[in-house]
Amino acid sequence: MARFGLQPGDRGKLESQWTSQGLIQGFFIPKERPAPGTSAADRAAAGVKLIEADPANRQLTLYPTDTRPRSEDFLGPKYAKISAIVLPFEGQSDLDVREILEELPSGFTKDYEYGLGFARECNVIVDLIEEFTDCRVIEFVASGDPNVSGSTFRIGFPRFDALRDELGRIKSRGDLGIRRVKETHVHNDLATTLGLEPRQLSLGRLPTSKWMTRVAAGGRPLSDEEQEELLGATAANAAQIAAKVPARVARLQRDIEVVNLDQLIASYSAALAAGHNEAWWQKFFEENVFALQLLFGGPTVIVEAQLPIGEGGNSAKGKKIADYLLRNAMTNNASLVEIKKPSTKLMKRKPYRGGVYGVQSEIGEAVTQVLDQALQLTRHETDTKSRTSDKSWASNAPRCFVVAGRASELDTADKQKSFDLYREHLSGVRLVTYDEILGQLKTLRDFLAAEAIT
Repeated sequence: MARFGLQPGDRGKLESQWTSQGLIQGFFIPKERPAPGTSAADRAAAGVKLIEADPANRQLTLYPTDTRPRSEDFLGPKYAKISAIVLPFEGQSDLDVREILEELPSGFTKDYEYGLGFARECNVIVDLIEEFTDCRVIEFVASGDPNVSGSTFRIGFPRFDALRDELGRIKSRGDLGIRRVKETHVHNDLATTLGLEPRQLSLGRLPTSKWMTRVAAGGRPLSDEEQEELLGATAANAAQIAAKVPARVARLQRDIEVVNLDQLIASYSAALAAGHNEAWWQKFFEENVFALQLLFGGPTVIVEAQLPIGEGGNSAKGKKIADYLLRNAMTNNASLVEIKKPSTKLMKRKPYRGGVYGVQSEIGEAVTQVLDQALQLTRHETDTKSRTSDKSWASNAPRCFVVAGRASELDTADKQKSFDLYREHLSGVRLVTYDEILGQLKTLRDFLAAEAIT
């Protein structure tokens, strides 16, 4: 199949090599040999290495290369400064480089004929790093804040994924705004000829979409003062507007909900990349209860955080401490949530047997802990209830949840299978990863914003 006019093999081929040090290397062999005496000819003679995997040190290095035969930098670096991209590597020493390329994460070019490196939508990230640093290497790590160390720019996969997702959304909104402007301009230009009524430009629903559409149409966004005046007028006339045009108020409410979700998603994504501890996440969920409520699939109210469970007085001594006690808003049945860190590992690094991985001990301990809390809650409901301001909950059949780890850790089919086998056969406990909560937030946001693209 043609790839934007480029047939497989048009630019060259990839040759695998295995070194005596256990390295797996991939060299680009151009179909069109460079003219003798050129820099490209010298590079071709030296060998154009695109990729190198080091299984012993669990490291994969990409060397972004300009593979365009007519380019002045043919067979040279693709980027102005960045010459290497380093990623974690979990593969074995007998892999072929083509197999390794197929397993590259999203956001990276997997087709060697395009020189590897980042997908096009991520080039703005490279441009910023090259403009404001002297870094030559971009290194990806499991988590943590982005940082510069010497000539290396380090960034966690969660932060990169969040940036890439938002770049994709921005592009979609921008494309939609441009299309609206084009269609409206053509319609109005030919309206008289076709016997049509002029059309007013639709700005869309989302604030960012409206801003982009205004810019595409040659307009300008509202100033801070104009925004304040608009909000004040809306608040002062809210009841009158709702009575006259309830549909518009409903749409406005939906737009506000989408904006709030966008902000929550951005905060959540940034927090995942920051490597915070359990105490920080407990506070985050207290302040953003909505993210926690997504676990339950029904109306749920938070009752208490850090609640001592057990008989006796209010002292925590000798009692179980529940991270969260919640209740079903309809039946009042209690639920318990145990919070671990996003960095908590889910599965053991090495398989127990062929294709079967065991869960990390911290996960098993968290499951047992929340089950014991539920047992103590049922046995000592009256004493525990005396410590909560909301007395309406009941421990009829407490539901138990553990929030821990990242589903992105499950980077092989065997790990995913082992995790699902363990999780889906747990009795009385639901194990949920942090990025699954993020996925639910994004799904809800996209559902609410669906009308904005019609």
